[in-house]
Amino acid sequence: MSAPIPDYSKDELFEILKATKPFSFLEDQAITLIIDQATIKSYTKGSFIFREGDPSKQILYFILDGKATALARLGSEESVTTVRSKGDFFGVTVLLSDEAYPVSMVAADDLTCLLISQKNFQQTLAGNSHFADFFTKTLAARLKDLYLTFADSRYEEQFFQGQSLRRRVADIARDQVVTCLPMDKISDVAKKMHKNRISSVVVVAFNGKPVGIITEKDLVHKVLSTDQPDLNRRAHEIMSSDLITVKPDDFSYRALLMMTKYNIKHIVITDDNDVLHGIITVKDLIRNRNSGALSIIRQIEYQDSFDGLAGLIREIDQVQQALLTERAFASEICSLLSELYDRITRRVIQIAEAQMSSEGRGKPPVEYCFITMGSAGRKEQFSRTDQDHGIIYADLNHEEQNEAADYFLNLGQKIVSGMEMCGFSRCSGFVMADNPQWCRPLSGWKNMLSSWTATLDPRDIRNMTIFLDYRHLYGESALCEHLKDYSTRLFKDSKHALLFMAEDDLKHRVPLNIFGNIISRRTSSKKRRVNLKAEVMVHLVDCIRLFTLREGIRDTNSFDRIHSLKARGVFKADDAEFIEAAFESLLMFRIRNSLDRLRDGHTPDNVIDLSQLNKKERILLKEAMLVVNRLQTLTDHSFYVHKA
Repeated sequence: MSAPIPDYSKDELFEILKATKPFSFLEDQAITLIIDQATIKSYTKGSFIFREGDPSKQILYFILDGKATALARLGSEESVTTVRSKGDFFGVTVLLSDEAYPVSMVAADDLTCLLISQKNFQQTLAGNSHFADFFTKTLAARLKDLYLTFADSRYEEQFFQGQSLRRRVADIARDQVVTCLPMDKISDVAKKMHKNRISSVVVVAFNGKPVGIITEKDLVHKVLSTDQPDLNRRAHEIMSSDLITVKPDDFSYRALLMMTKYNIKHIVITDDNDVLHGIITVKDLIRNRNSGALSIIRQIEYQDSFDGLAGLIREIDQVQQALLTERAFASEICSLLSELYDRITRRVIQIAEAQMSSEGRGKPPVEYCFITMGSAGRKEQFSRTDQDHGIIYADLNHEEQNEAADYFLNLGQKIVSGMEMCGFSRCSGFVMADNPQWCRPLSGWKNMLSSWTATLDPRDIRNMTIFLDYRHLYGESALCEHLKDYSTRLFKDSKHALLFMAEDDLKHRVPLNIFGNIISRRTSSKKRRVNLKAEVMVHLVDCIRLFTLREGIRDTNSFDRIHSLKARGVFKADDAEFIEAAFESLLMFRIRNSLDRLRDGHTPDNVIDLSQLNKKERILLKEAMLVVNRLQTLTDHSFYVHKA
């Protein structure tokens, strides 16, 4: 039942909105327009404004007086999730998504609301950036909450119930840490290791904060292996000062990730104030039965054939499944798997080099560098994607150049075959090191890039977007750095090339209609499908890449690029947070879809069936797609595509 409607004049409503964020960001004319198009409605105490599962009323509710309570159904019971009072608003998520209401709202007191229609709200969003930013921040928090719910999905019961990756670091680490001071003698450090039967000592400053670590490896390589070992040297002279640390409340999979990424066996535990809390070692993880990735690394190094490496792929798949079960963030899953795939690739290259030598071709005739591109270059691999890579070798005179080209093309062929045996399919566009276009001397690479920016041939677009995510993987890194310097300057200064790539991306928009609903392809079985990679994520990756090229940022990973763009003020902090949350969510959809397909005996295809998503998942997907749509609009205006 509705309560009697209090009498508010337009002037009173204007003063209320003008004093309340985010309406205070608006011009007077915009506030007046909202009031002219809005209505006022009152509800008696205990009455429902809407119920969980009701279709969207397409209204933003602004509370003028009273309180409203949000109720969520948990099994057969309802519980209070939040309380809104005078000056608050509710209904914004459903207003933008057009989904059914995820909770019920009931009047806790006699309640009076200003009802703002969807059309009125969206007009205001479009014309006022600060107003829109406020809701961006609100929805970013909502998006992260939904993501965590989504990540905690169906895999809890399906995989690895015995895994312990979600145990806290503090629960499995040793809190009694043996320490020394920077000026302690090496002989004393060695005695501490022997006495305590440990393999490392943490070096702490006089304030007790860690500044380095000395391991048995440091003692052997930096002291004992020298011609005249000097045990009177000081701890600070041989310690590793680039400490890799984790927090006490971090999950153990983060320690696993750090050990895998940096190839270390000890990680120091510190709090937010850098106070020493403990140390976690490989043995601790082994005792906790979650050292699968570390075991794989050791096995990779021991393989001397492509067949042997191929046999490890299934174990990497199991690590992926375990991480998903443990609710690791998609970015962390990609980081760990990319590290494992990198190690597989390096070992493939080393085996290929050995094969060249055994066939009488000898060692490489000149310094070279193997680069990886595409999703592998961005470290965003979560499954075995097709191969995108190349070889850069040092410039030689003409006669020597032909000999080098022949050697490296043959090496490239062996690498491609080895990667294929390990489950990485050949690139359909032949972007691989066995193709002369992608196996060149350094000068040849520069010439190709110059040609791309000079001619702007649409046929080069795909190659440009794949290449521009490249990074060094094996060999002489200086060659890659030299080319990176050149390509960074070239594209930063080539506004026409940036516009060319922006226009190409914006030829297609994220599949959303004007009301923000997902446009899906209907199959013969009436399934509603969306290709997350080709229709959504490609735009997110493309747009982020464009901004980093314009700014001369050298990062390749999309998350690193977002952080760098935020640091430079290109992305506002709230926008960057929202983009990152959307990217995490879309990646997790793809990872889960990939594992579902593999589990059912199918090849992953990045196509998601909307009918298989529950209510929260549909809301999450739609909100993530809205973020990508907004990023495309920002790209349009930033690169003046609409004026081209």
